[in-house]
Amino acid sequence: MHREKGTMNETDYNTYKSLFDAMVMTPYFPHPDLLIYLEGSFEDVLDRLKSRGRQMEQDTPIEYWREMYDRYEEWVNNFNTCPVMRININDYDLFNNEQSIEPILERIGHFIQTSRHYIKA
Repeated sequence: MHREKGTMNETDYNTYKSLFDAMVMTPYFPHPDLLIYLEGSFEDVLDRLKSRGRQMEQDTPIEYWREMYDRYEEWVNNFNTCPVMRININDYDLFNNEQSIEPILERIGHFIQTSRHYIKA
C-alpha cells in the first residue's frame, strides 16, 4: 500500500518484503506454529485508535484506516503458511480487567499443545 502510494521507496519495500519472506515464507526455516490475528469490526478498530489518543493516529484520515483494514482482512484470509487464530478485540479488555486475557492465553496454549502433539504422532 505504501509503495503504491509513494510513501515507501523501492529499497525499503524490498528490504521489508525480503525480511518477511525470509522469516515466514521460506521453506528453509520452520514456519510459525500459529499466527494470532486480532480482529474486530472497522468501527471497533477506529474506537480503539481513538481511545489510545495518539495524535498521529487521530490526524490520519479515516480513508487510510479503511484501506489498511481491508488489506489486512484480504491478506489474512489468503494466508496459509500456518494456522490462523482469530481473536476478536471485544473478547478482552486489558484496561478494565487484566484477567480477561487468561481465556485467550489458554486458547493459544491449547492450540500449540495440540498441534505439537499432532506433529509428533
